[in-house]
Amino acid sequence: WNYSGLTTDSATCFPPGTALAATWNPALAYKQGVVLGEEARYRKKDVLLGPGINIIRSPLGGRNFEYMSEDPLLISKMTVAYIKALQSKDVAASVKHWIANNQETHRDSVDVSMSERALREIYLPGFKAAVTEGGAYTVMAAYNKFRGDWCSENEYLNKQILRKEFGFKGVLMTDWAAAHTTIKAALNGLDLEMGTDIKDYNDWYFAGPLIKAVQEGKVPLSVIDEKVENVLRVMFKTKMFDEPIREKGKMNTPEHQQAAYNSAAEAAVLLQNKGGFLPIDFNRIKSVAVIGDNATRKHCGAGLSSEIKALYEITPLQAIQQKFGSIIKINFAQGYDKQSTFKEGSNKGQGNTDKVDWKLIQEAVKVAGESEVVIIFGGLNHDFDTESSDKQNMDLPYGQEVLMQEVAKANPNTVVVIIAGSPVKLSGIVNRVPAVLWSWYGGMEAGNALADILS
Repeated sequence: WNYSGLTTDSATCFPPGTALAATWNPALAYKQGVVLGEEARYRKKDVLLGPGINIIRSPLGGRNFEYMSEDPLLISKMTVAYIKALQSKDVAASVKHWIANNQETHRDSVDVSMSERALREIYLPGFKAAVTEGGAYTVMAAYNKFRGDWCSENEYLNKQILRKEFGFKGVLMTDWAAAHTTIKAALNGLDLEMGTDIKDYNDWYFAGPLIKAVQEGKVPLSVIDEKVENVLRVMFKTKMFDEPIREKGKMNTPEHQQAAYNSAAEAAVLLQNKGGFLPIDFNRIKSVAVIGDNATRKHCGAGLSSEIKALYEITPLQAIQQKFGSIIKINFAQGYDKQSTFKEGSNKGQGNTDKVDWKLIQEAVKVAGESEVVIIFGGLNHDFDTESSDKQNMDLPYGQEVLMQEVAKANPNTVVVIIAGSPVKLSGIVNRVPAVLWSWYGGMEAGNALADILS
């Protein structure tokens, strides 16, 4: 697949899964599901490939920002609301990735082992809730193996747990190029092969080879009938055969944009606020320094499969200028430059990104000393939080820790805002500044939400 090059499909960009879960508000998850369903139908889509609900087990996981939490109960509550809302708009959810896809490194070869207790108490609850309470129409099998067998053809996972225990009657599909066999996959619950590296469609596992397996009696026709029933069931439930009464959808309405703002505003987490430093009363100050690459960087269009072509994206600096530029002086300094690079499937571009740029730091210290209050926007970007690779470590890159320490020396009235989707080490910062705010990736309304939170 590749980019279509359309210019008419800009969408509403919400904060990702970790931010949504940080709201602890199923009503926001429901509203997000409604908006996504409406926009999917406007674009005549039938299945939305989400929500992603893998347990966050490693702080280095590249797709942690897409998933919701390390807490199975929180995941379950948010997921059910999201799915019910999405599917109320005649769009099928595809809950992913079934199951134990908790790292990007070697995701297409790793064999995951765990105790039955860990499986039942930690990894399964979100998927069980998605199926038994949310009524998810489709489930996407993960790339990895589980106890020796690929998830897309794993009898225990797919037939015993998903079909028998959970009563799932929808479509089990692969992730892209995650099918590995024909007969074993067909007999162990897989319904649909999605994408492959095999160029000729007739050679896909569930194309010509499946027809041959049926003709040779290796896959009973009754198994094919079950798969057809599962596919047709989803098509009927999403009204694919009743287009006149099907949801027509809408795109990028003010209501959709307000929903994105609400999620961003409620997701932010105040990690530290010594002496009640926040909120800042901008009516009582004459100047503010805004520092950091993340003050101006847009994040919606990166991260691989989670990237969104947003209609617009408001950055923190832009929002602060729009809201307060007429009443105070706003002094901006770059503070640090992005030193990393991105290449799909590799995290090598994250290496050697700890250079301390003293020229930029000196410029930042200067504007900090000339301002009454300082706001540093730091954290990560999608060179680190991304599909296809994991983080090398939890360090703040680009010499940010030194920057924050030096700026705080010049002006103790400094707030640090972390924009990131996965954990970073803050031990060298928390004792240097009075306030630390974690804002995740905030979607298209990120800047507006942050400007309001800070004030």
